[in-house]
Amino acid sequence: MRELPGVEKLAYLLSKARSASEVDQIWMSTGLKGTITAIVALEDYKRANIPGAVKKYAKGDEAVLVPYFSGGEVYFLNDRILFSYHQQGRADFKIDYSLMFDTNMASYVDALMRGRPLKTMHHRVVAFVDDILNDDLNFDYFYYMAENVKEVKNIHQCAAYSPLKFWKTLSKKFRNNLVSLQLFRSIDCAEYKRTSNPKPRFTHREAARRAINFSHSYYASEEGRAQVLSFALMQRVILLQVIGMVKIQLSSNKSAKHKISEFFDYVNDVVGVYLDREAIVAHKYFVDPRLISMLEKIKKSQKAPRRLLKKLDNIAWDMAAPRLMETLIMSQGMGDFFIPMFISFDGGLKQVLKAYEVKGVVFDSRRGGLIPLPRVNTEDYFKAHGCADALLKISEKRDERSDKPTANRDTVHQLIKREYGVLRKLLSTRGR
Repeated sequence: MRELPGVEKLAYLLSKARSASEVDQIWMSTGLKGTITAIVALEDYKRANIPGAVKKYAKGDEAVLVPYFSGGEVYFLNDRILFSYHQQGRADFKIDYSLMFDTNMASYVDALMRGRPLKTMHHRVVAFVDDILNDDLNFDYFYYMAENVKEVKNIHQCAAYSPLKFWKTLSKKFRNNLVSLQLFRSIDCAEYKRTSNPKPRFTHREAARRAINFSHSYYASEEGRAQVLSFALMQRVILLQVIGMVKIQLSSNKSAKHKISEFFDYVNDVVGVYLDREAIVAHKYFVDPRLISMLEKIKKSQKAPRRLLKKLDNIAWDMAAPRLMETLIMSQGMGDFFIPMFISFDGGLKQVLKAYEVKGVVFDSRRGGLIPLPRVNTEDYFKAHGCADALLKISEKRDERSDKPTANRDTVHQLIKREYGVLRKLLSTRGR
């Protein structure tokens, strides 16, 4: 998408816009037509496009919802909307939203549907689930399904399996969660609001049948399989970058400026894929590890922490969440526009999203491709921190990275294995 003439300029200018009139002027001045759409959060825009029942859970330090867009009300624009405004003085469109369940949330729902306590999380989770049902909020578990692609054996062959045969290849815990999610989504919210009785409309048998068919269609369909494998590969690339961040941070007491230069070398020479969001997260981690607490907890000791790779893998899944949000935004959901929100009961993911706040996106609904509009431009960020020269390494080696063979799961796996081995040796050495 970035190769379209004028789209990079459009994205940059929209990232600076503060009002709807500015967005309209920028849009018309660039002359882009057709299937390009912009969604921008604006400080000076007052129309509430997201239900108040949703937004109230995204406010404050104890907020459970983590929105993709940061700051202000969300403004939507494409040629169809602009034409409607000029012809009729108004534009009608439907906005869909959804709360994204992850593995933790799916496990909480399973426990509640089976009458099991949640230990220390019980009261907080129960209160939020009560809110979901009382306010009849939309939710989905596409992220949970993508996150658990590791549960699927021989994913390229599963299309040949019957739904039941495929179902039996999944772990018992995964199957239980999927059935409970079907039961949960069948609860009559109006009845719950009246009686506080969370009675599912589906029988357990019906929920199991739906879970079997849904899981098979999600992983076995050509489109679903391609999407989840693409997302899983991106997560592995992010994991490789996370391993590099921790390795560089714990290797020396050098300045953040020096470490980000090392990180860019690592991106060019090892990873082969540069990502704006992860670059800024890495720099903030090098400046003050407490800014990225999920990484700050990893320290040197006499031996490497237990299950370290699993912890790093979970961190990479959290850091990959915005990318699935972007895929869902382009899908447009059940309406003309789609706004995803992530559910998180810890501050780690919130820190990562806050490190790279996004005020909008530009995407092509026909050809595909999406450009995030960060609140702070990446070049401006690194220039302000005295790292402009380090960032030049990325632009200077863009062609070299492009000439490398396209990454696949096997090559990335081998790189992860190698770099993780180096990290483990580093972590188990005494001192700094």
